[in-house]
Amino acid sequence: MMEISPRMGQYLSGLQQRLEEAMEVAQSARAVGIDPRTVVEIPVADDLADRVEALLGIKGVASRLRELESEMSREEVALRIGDDFVARMFGEENREEVLDHAIRTAMALLTEGVVAAPTEGIAKIGIGKNDDGTEYLRIFYAGPIRSAGGTAQALSVLVGDYVRRALGLSRYMPRQDEIERYIEEIRQYNNIMNLQYLPSEREIRLIVTNCPVCIDGEGTESEEVSGYRNLERVETNAVRGGMALVLAEGLALKAPKVQKNVRKMRMDGWDWLEELISGTSRQGDDEDESIIRPRDKYLRDLIGGRPVFSYPMRKGGFRLRYGRSRNTGFAAAGIHPATMHILGDFLAVGTQMKTERPGKAAGIVPVDSIQGPTVRLKNGDVLRVDDAEEARKISEEVEKILDVGEILISFGEFLENNHALMPPVYCEEWWLQEGGTRRPENELEAISFCFEGAFLHPDFTYLWDDLEPDQIVEIAAFVEKHGEIQHDILVLPHDPKIKTMLEEILLPHRVREGLVCITDYLVFLACLGLDIRLKRRREWDTLPKDCAPLALVTHLSGFPMRSRAGTRIGGRMGRPGKSKPRKMNPPPHSLFPLGEAGGSRRSFQEACSHTPRPNMDGGTITIETGRRRCPACGTETHRNLCDCGVHTDPVFSCPRCKRETAEVECPACHVSTVCSQTTTLNVRAEYLATLESLGIRENAVSLVKGVKGLISREKPVEDIRKGVLRARNDLFVFKDGTVRYDMIDLPLTHFRPREAGVSIEKLKQLGYEEDIHGRPLTGPDQVLELRAQDIMVSRTCADYMVQVAQFIDELLVKCYGLPPFYHVTEKEDLVGHLVIGLAPHTSAGVLARLAGFTEANVGYAHPFFHAAKRRNCFHGDTEIEVMEGKTWKRLPIRQFVLENFDLARPGIDRMGTYYSDPQRPVMIRSIDTRGGHHLRSITSVSIHRAPETLIRFETEQGRVLAVTPDHAMLVWDLCYLKKIRAVELKVGDPVPVMMGMNVLTDHIRHRDIVPCPDDRVYCLTVAEEHTLLANDIFCGQCDGDEDCIMLLLDGLINFSRSFLPETRGGSMDAPLVLTTRIDPAEIDKESHNIDVGSSYPLELYLETMKYAHPKDVEHLIDRVEHRLGTPAQLEGFGFTHDTTDISAGPSESTYTQLKSMLEKLEAELKLAEMIRAVDEDDVAERVLTTHFIRDLMGNLNAFSRQKFRCTKCNTSYRRMPLAGKCSRCGGHIIPTVHEGSVKKYLIMSKDICEHYKVSEYTKQRVKVLDMAIESTFGQEKSQQMGLADFM
Repeated sequence: MMEISPRMGQYLSGLQQRLEEAMEVAQSARAVGIDPRTVVEIPVADDLADRVEALLGIKGVASRLRELESEMSREEVALRIGDDFVARMFGEENREEVLDHAIRTAMALLTEGVVAAPTEGIAKIGIGKNDDGTEYLRIFYAGPIRSAGGTAQALSVLVGDYVRRALGLSRYMPRQDEIERYIEEIRQYNNIMNLQYLPSEREIRLIVTNCPVCIDGEGTESEEVSGYRNLERVETNAVRGGMALVLAEGLALKAPKVQKNVRKMRMDGWDWLEELISGTSRQGDDEDESIIRPRDKYLRDLIGGRPVFSYPMRKGGFRLRYGRSRNTGFAAAGIHPATMHILGDFLAVGTQMKTERPGKAAGIVPVDSIQGPTVRLKNGDVLRVDDAEEARKISEEVEKILDVGEILISFGEFLENNHALMPPVYCEEWWLQEGGTRRPENELEAISFCFEGAFLHPDFTYLWDDLEPDQIVEIAAFVEKHGEIQHDILVLPHDPKIKTMLEEILLPHRVREGLVCITDYLVFLACLGLDIRLKRRREWDTLPKDCAPLALVTHLSGFPMRSRAGTRIGGRMGRPGKSKPRKMNPPPHSLFPLGEAGGSRRSFQEACSHTPRPNMDGGTITIETGRRRCPACGTETHRNLCDCGVHTDPVFSCPRCKRETAEVECPACHVSTVCSQTTTLNVRAEYLATLESLGIRENAVSLVKGVKGLISREKPVEDIRKGVLRARNDLFVFKDGTVRYDMIDLPLTHFRPREAGVSIEKLKQLGYEEDIHGRPLTGPDQVLELRAQDIMVSRTCADYMVQVAQFIDELLVKCYGLPPFYHVTEKEDLVGHLVIGLAPHTSAGVLARLAGFTEANVGYAHPFFHAAKRRNCFHGDTEIEVMEGKTWKRLPIRQFVLENFDLARPGIDRMGTYYSDPQRPVMIRSIDTRGGHHLRSITSVSIHRAPETLIRFETEQGRVLAVTPDHAMLVWDLCYLKKIRAVELKVGDPVPVMMGMNVLTDHIRHRDIVPCPDDRVYCLTVAEEHTLLANDIFCGQCDGDEDCIMLLLDGLINFSRSFLPETRGGSMDAPLVLTTRIDPAEIDKESHNIDVGSSYPLELYLETMKYAHPKDVEHLIDRVEHRLGTPAQLEGFGFTHDTTDISAGPSESTYTQLKSMLEKLEAELKLAEMIRAVDEDDVAERVLTTHFIRDLMGNLNAFSRQKFRCTKCNTSYRRMPLAGKCSRCGGHIIPTVHEGSVKKYLIMSKDICEHYKVSEYTKQRVKVLDMAIESTFGQEKSQQMGLADFM
């Protein structure tokens, strides 16, 4: 059981109660019979123990596992449960069954009951005989054992040893030829699959000779060993992949962890592990000694319209500050909301920013407790802006952005990214740790604190280390000679050189009548070694030679000081935020098939006037539907509910012999059965009857859209009433029958009632009775800790959910005859209701409660909620073929992505995913549903956190592809291609492949679950069909990174597996299971690195000055990992920096507001000219070389190879038909690539070359392209001018 406090237990019980209430309503609605099933089709997930029992089918083991887990660690439980199997407490009948159950249960427990290793990774358990007549244990491993991971693989051997001792079996005594076979076989397997770790011959001999259990396996590869064949005690000559994995990646690689458990359980016979560990070379921590060097890889995929905010480690860039605010951490970084406005409003809440370090990107959120930007106004004034309202007011007056301000990044981000700690800015929290008492009110008080032994307060410390010592001396001499103090203001002549130096140290000042006026000058003078009379003090006489700038001013002033510059971090804009309804293309209101009668819009209105033949009444259509039969009266129909009031059942039959059978395959013909019939119905009569039953006039709903056809196995027809009600509420249905809303997700651990837009009384009803300090909740500005399964959605999402709730209530009343459930009239009424959160291309929803609304276009939720979801992609070695200009290049997807992303260290985000879209205009091969081959633009590249395992497919013709388990794969279904998840792709399935220039069919020969050797996987987003060619196999692209939510009752009532496309594949994006309780110990380990303390110790700041590795100081920081297994794992979190409003700053990025690329480019380059930390000429050149030139070349090449398309029936032609019109329907034929799309960036490119200092080579490239385009399309036609044009 998860350790929780009584208060948290009450919260979770409340969620469970609301879930049960909704389940009761949904079950009553389903019992009416108008849906494909009469029961709710989203099962509720149980805990780990129940998952193990369900996975293995061993009754009673769950309760025993819970008992043991309350007393010991999970690894110990995996061993101790073996005693119960030896005692045959669960009905085992023989030794083999005891061994089998014990090892599989331990494996399931160690892998959290979510992978195939316990059932498929262990082929069988056997008992062999040694040469001395004794018996030994043989564990036959199979390929899917990879999904367990090395630690679980190794511990399964330990469990086998533990149980075989209890059964009285002897240890394994290998023969010499068997040892040699192991050595040869493991090396051969490494040549086939590239083991994560290849043990040496000595290590293999040591393991095989001493391991008390025989690590055996079934043949998993087509290759056979050449030597040591036909051995008596080895069943196959084929390479045994499972055996090689367990021995190499399990025992050899994870020997230290095995030894730890051996010692804990006091097991003998494993002393040889010490020798193995001492002699095994493993990958150590990657200590990058060049870590302090600038990294510019995040700039290499620069595209037009996405500004650069800071070059790598350049003066004026983002200054690193350690800490976590309520809304940062988990790959979200904080900047001051004034910075957001000063940077042209390009960074709105939730906008992604590509960063130089520690990871490659971060979601940007507002934190106003850190320093904002320092700017120079057009009148010469220099000031720091720490107020968002002031930033908006002066934005038009800003001439130069001298410093973009601080960026707040938590310690956990450096730990998660395995990045060395960098020196941060000197800040108040650090100052307080070093003896500071309180923030000084003015300069005099700050100076007095220094005399008492404290360091100079950061607010009065200037960036002296940005200057050279000679420059400091020059400033001192200038002030001494020309300075005057007038009316308590230091006045200096306006010398451009000196003013530039003052701007570099970010000294606030004004310019009036040609004079530089400094109001706060005491610390400034002291640091220059000048007294109040502007005369040099005696410290100049003892000035040390060759000292650093900061040491120089420390000596002159006598004040202890630290650097306020710290480490600068580069950044540029990534993707803007997103918040919009989920829609299919085209978006339907109902899953009702209309065929061709619905026209291009698939509308009921058009179908109602459809006449299949002349002189026939309109509204009669012929469609393909599921075949269903009433079990009471025997009537066959397409409806889910018979006219007699009984729910119908789907009828499956063989398409050849017409035999009816409930089996998936006909037992006689061995072909897949179908549930299909051709139905002719008067859709107009059905539609009008539906409107009448709902009490809606025909003209009250102008458009109701269905679908062209049904592509699920059962082909159930959704009740028309649901579609009409959705259309009335302006909602669209997804493929599974639900209504969804997509949002970018951001982490949040604490909130204020004011930020949530919810009344105090309502929050108290939700259980928020006290703030984080234990005070009763009374005001809107008190800080509350967000519960792990509470979420805050954007107001636009809330408005949409109001429409969904009203639709559900109408549905309950008018279709199911039940009372309304939500009673929602405004969005505040939604608070407290439950929703389902779902990540794209996953099949598990997470239960959440709606706790409030945010003005930002994002979804705020607890990091644990975000960590409970997955992402899907390709392994980095997957080869793709891309066309750049006129040249085809074949390269690994990792290389293609790494050339455009900063991956010197693995990047991170909340879900392990960040995108750069649109990516540079490169083309890739794609395929449509009919098997048509196309060239499409790559619109995005993405890098994802790798799962523990991948699925590796090999085809009959030798093609190999490794993808994440939920990745979209393509398989042939007669003459169409359908999408299925990788886990659903089976041996023998036909897949589309590329051979030469032809699309052919290959078949899957092998399917293995393999561990992912890297910590990142990669993918592309491709225009239009969203498919691509990878390792010569066509498959789907990656999913997006936004999550969706749906109202709980919408999912429980309207979701049906029967709607999902095909038997396999439709489960993508479908809530096949609902997780009702989040256990921090069972979610993504990334969330365990979140800081939860209220401050950082002084030791951390001092270690950052030494560039310490975060693992060396992680014990100093209060993190989630340290709280696991205690009630504090879910509550009592702290934060180091507060923020006034989590929705502060721009509500929408300028990038999304500007419509044309010309406007975006102008804004980008204008901002580049303003920011001191950015080289505008370099930005211009990068935009040309990485975006515009490639786009021009690619589009020009595409124009020469384009196809033609019919505007009426969408038929594609390789060449223009001789008739000049469509040969199928006679429609108008148009080209697919137009002149405008080829030339769209040409004028902008020429303008950039004219106005910015780009290289001569780049200018010539643009000129050559201009000439090529002119030779293709001719010169622009000049319009004849009239006399009026000259008047």
